[in-house]
Amino acid sequence: MQERESDSSITARRRWRHLRQDVRVFVRLFPWHIALIMGAGLAVTARLFQRDFNRLEHVSEPLSYLQALLSVIKILQLDYDLPVPTVLDPYFALLPLIGLPLFLLFGVKVFNVVRIFFVRQERGPAWQAALAATANHHILICGVGRVGYRLARQLLELGLDVVGLNDVSSSLTESLADTGMPVLLGDVRNDDLLRQAGVTRAATVVVCTDDDLVNIEGAFRIQELNPQARIVLRLFEDEIAETLSASLDVAAIISRSALAAVAFAHAALGLEIVETFQVGAEEYVLTWLPVRAGSPLAGRTVAEFCEAQDVAPVLLRVAGGVPVEPDLDVALQAGDALLVFAASGRLGALLNCVLPPAGETAGSDPGQSARHSARRPVAVCGLGHTGYRVALRLLELGQPVLALDFESGRLAQRLIERGVRVVFGDLRQPSVLATAGVGAAGALVACSEDDILNLEVLLRAREVNPNLRTVLRLFEEDLGARLQQAFGIDAVYSTSAIASPAFLSAVLNLNVAQSVSVDGGHYYLARLSIGPDSALVGSTPAQLNAAEGVTVALHARQGMVSIPPAPQVVLQVGDELVVLASQNQLRSLGREQHN
Repeated sequence: MQERESDSSITARRRWRHLRQDVRVFVRLFPWHIALIMGAGLAVTARLFQRDFNRLEHVSEPLSYLQALLSVIKILQLDYDLPVPTVLDPYFALLPLIGLPLFLLFGVKVFNVVRIFFVRQERGPAWQAALAATANHHILICGVGRVGYRLARQLLELGLDVVGLNDVSSSLTESLADTGMPVLLGDVRNDDLLRQAGVTRAATVVVCTDDDLVNIEGAFRIQELNPQARIVLRLFEDEIAETLSASLDVAAIISRSALAAVAFAHAALGLEIVETFQVGAEEYVLTWLPVRAGSPLAGRTVAEFCEAQDVAPVLLRVAGGVPVEPDLDVALQAGDALLVFAASGRLGALLNCVLPPAGETAGSDPGQSARHSARRPVAVCGLGHTGYRVALRLLELGQPVLALDFESGRLAQRLIERGVRVVFGDLRQPSVLATAGVGAAGALVACSEDDILNLEVLLRAREVNPNLRTVLRLFEEDLGARLQQAFGIDAVYSTSAIASPAFLSAVLNLNVAQSVSVDGGHYYLARLSIGPDSALVGSTPAQLNAAEGVTVALHARQGMVSIPPAPQVVLQVGDELVVLASQNQLRSLGREQHN
């Protein structure tokens, strides 16, 4: 469905970009000041030598300037073969004494520059600092953890200049440095380090360390150093974010855990969240709705259901087959699954459509009712930022929660104050999980910061409760897909992968398209703003939907949002659309948007 650039072309373009970048750094690191001093010294000394030599008596032929220059160089090399009058003795005594150390220093510096130019493993802090100094109007990422790393990768793929700052070296910073991106190490609150990273020249600065206080202090320092920079801030605490936005001029304040909690919480209850999407201050999701026997979905047409629930149909998978664009008049049957675009506030109602009534079976599998019943608690393992948010989201949905962690912490105490049962202990022990009540849980979300710990807890929980619905947090998406298949895990999510599109949109301040993978097919979820010169003016969502590979999911006009949009509404200047499209169709829509 997509035309993709050949791998060889992409590789060649990247190599050429890296070569140009390396040459700029080489030029910057080259010891020009020493070379200038040496050049000026040679030029002046050659002129003086020429004057003094030509004043000698019995000179058969005057010495030219070029000959004088060559003579001075030979004196420096202690290889002068002309007659040596006594009056020229100072040249033979002082030139080697002063010039040789200077030449030696110059040679050592040139050798070091050449060495690190050709041997990438030798590129240390000096090279990184010089590389950062070549960046202009770039994007500075302060905090190259999991979120910062993914964001940097996406920006680099778009061909943008990116500079990173992180407190310590890690496999993530080293991986980015290997791509040619400058990564400086140190405290992101240090003014000198920020200047070294080019904060005064940066167009946008993303502050996304794991420490809210560090992020806040860093944002204030960045604003002082560069008042024109767009600042995108990562924060956990909603209350702080609301207060801070009134006193600090930031483009966006984003919580990674808040975005991830939507996917984790609903996956535990049976909804597969494919993607979260921001339109202004509103949050939307792409989610699969499985059709089970006895559910409100079964027997209704796609059009009837979507109109009743204020959602937009995107794809339909019939009886486990390949997803296709849905026929609105087709009736949904048990075993089908419908991919819809919806406001996140609609997820509670959608859950009621997916989950079978209490006490009823959900299909041929007698364990389905036990696995998906909304009456059974969801065990949340790991009460860090993400786990805490997941527990809160489940409570908002009226779902009982069993919170588990290795030891007590600030967020665990908050849950206890809300009346949540919290159990502490070694969650890798089946006996601890059994005593905690995991055997009676309907689902388990393993979402600590430690990937391998999450997997181990999940597998031990399965021993206690084989019918448990399981949701795993894992950083590596490719590995997650393999683990999901190998161990029969219901859902695997990466919090940084969920959050990075929101950061990307905020960084670029554009109608950014997010890549969405649906059953191996690659699509882009994009927001289109219709300008006065757009070719989309006067068209309708029905006309856009008629093109293969395009689904219009949302239409907004003067704050009024329609999901799904009315098929025959005539698009006007100032309208906004959210579409799911193939790459070719997205390019076509992009051209029409700006024509």
